[in-house]
Order: sequence, then structure tokens, then C-alpha cells
Amino acid sequence: MSWSATIGDRTFTDANLDGNAYAEEESGFPAIVRAIAEETAALKGVAGLSASPHVPATGSVAFALMAAPPPAWKVGHVLRASSAGDPSHFMVGAITAISGLDVTLSVGFSGGATSRDDWVITYPLFSAFLELSGGTIAGGLKIDGHSLLLNAPPGQYQYVRMMRNDLPFLDFGLDDTPLSDTAGGSLIFLHAFDNTGTWTGRPIEIDRASGEIRTMGVDLQGYALARGNLRGTRMSVEVLGSLGTETVSINADRWNAFTATLDGNATFDFSAIGTGFEYTRKLRLTQGTGGGFEPVWTLGGSAAGVKRIGLQPNYAGQTAGTVTRVTAEVWDNELRLWETEES
Repeated sequence: MSWSATIGDRTFTDANLDGNAYAEEESGFPAIVRAIAEETAALKGVAGLSASPHVPATGSVAFALMAAPPPAWKVGHVLRASSAGDPSHFMVGAITAISGLDVTLSVGFSGGATSRDDWVITYPLFSAFLELSGGTIAGGLKIDGHSLLLNAPPGQYQYVRMMRNDLPFLDFGLDDTPLSDTAGGSLIFLHAFDNTGTWTGRPIEIDRASGEIRTMGVDLQGYALARGNLRGTRMSVEVLGSLGTETVSINADRWNAFTATLDGNATFDFSAIGTGFEYTRKLRLTQGTGGGFEPVWTLGGSAAGVKRIGLQPNYAGQTAGTVTRVTAEVWDNELRLWETEES
């Protein structure tokens, strides 16, 4: 049976291993072993050098090599071009074209802001990761056999987005500047989108410091729970700060409890919820400078459906610093309030 195999720039056939030819150092089995060793070393070591001047950037980037590229380079392979003098200047991307000494990469991400002309171009096998320190990845990126390591500076919102039919499908990442309706602290999050790419919420959030689950969405069907929303493994308090005459909108997706200082007659507007559901929220209201401010309670923008249980505090007569605790229960299309002034 005849056969042939190309290793690097050499082709071997069954004749190279036939009879005494098997032992020939330059053409037999020893040559095959040496060719494999040389090709493996080329893959793991420095594969190409280029003096082409480039400021690192994404998109199509062409390099003129100082010598012929290794035969193992093929269109579609991922390479990393790093500055010999400053490795923080780099570009990583797939080969789109090879012609003579010219190699073109489709760069998926890059680092560094000044022009360099001392490029060392390799297969990125020296590390299990391809690292991006800050910046933005734009466009498609496919990396076979490697993990993507994102290294964002403190305070930078960072996530990996999965797409479906060019629409956002799922975000996973780290939020060092939490959204306004979350408690303080850095969060690990999973965000979801509907079939039109519209953001639908945060199915899960975890506090990195404490490991506490801040949010977990549950949506089961059939005979089980149809919808759910766990906000924290402990009660989570949202600090509203000083409130004047503005309206605070509260629904089942916000935190379990609120604290605020009344510096005006603020309105607390609760969202009604469908028949068969309810949610409860607690408020701690402190009278601000001058005192005498009275909260306004509404359900869906209207006082209809609001029921105040028991005696109501004399808000107008409260002095600065007086604290009132309120339990608000939305039951179907009714808002029930229990208000107690601390003695």
C-alpha cells in the first residue's frame, strides 16, 4: 500500500521506510522523527518576526515577515503578535491570508496605544489563556483550545455576551459599579434577553465579597411556581437617601426594604400585580430638617385601592429625626399599609 505524509516542508512516502531505506538518517525513520520534532518546536516557539509599523488595533492587519512563515500556518489559525520591546502592545486574531512573506490577521482584540515595529508572531501556546487587559472586544472572536482571560481595571463594567442571530442572548460578567436598584458591592451577574434582544432582567446576582445571592429569578410552568424572585439570602435594604417631592416607583423587582429621609412630601407609588400574587416591602422613613413631611401612598398612580390599617402617625406633627416604620403589602390590586411611629 502506498502512502505519503507532509511534515513541515518535507514529504515522506512508503519508499522512505521500505527495506534498508528505513534506517537512512537523512530520509528514513530518523528523518521523520527529526521533522516532527522540528515542526513541534516551531509551533511552540517563535514562529515569525515582522518590522511592519502598527499601532495595535482591531480589524484587518497585514504583517511583512522577515522570513518565510512556517508551513504549519494556515488560514483560520489564531496568532498573537507581541512587541518584543513592550509586550503590553499586542494583537490577537485569526489568519485571513498568507502570500509569500505577507500574513494578514483579522484582529479580535489588542492592547497598547503607540506604534511598534518589533513584532514577534507566535501561536499563543505559551499560556492557556489569551489575555485582554482593559479595552473592548468588537466583532467575532473564535479561539480554539484556549480560554479567554479578561483583565479589567477596578471600576470597569465587564461582561461576556453570547449572541443568537446577531441579537443579545445572555450576558455573564462582573459589575464593579452596580446598577441603581442594587445594593452596594461588586456583583457577579447573569443577564437575560428575550428573542428580540430586549433586556429582561438579572436571573442571578452574587455578591463577590460575601457570596450572598442577591437575585435569583425563577419561572417554572405547569403545576409548579409560575414566577418567582428571590432578592437576597438576607433582607436587602435599598438606600433612597433624601427625598423631596419626587415619586419613588416600587414594584416586585426592587429590594426587600427601603430607607429614606423625608425632606418633602414624597410619593411612594406601588405597582399592582396580577391576581393570585402578592409582594411585601418594608420602609424606614426619617423626618428631615424641619420635620412635618407626610408621605403620599398610591397604587399604580392612584389612591384608589390603598388601605391604611389601624392608626396613622401624625406625620405633620413629627419633628426632625422622628422615625416611622411602614409595612406595605400589595395584594392583587390592593395596597395595605401598616404605619408605626417609633417612640
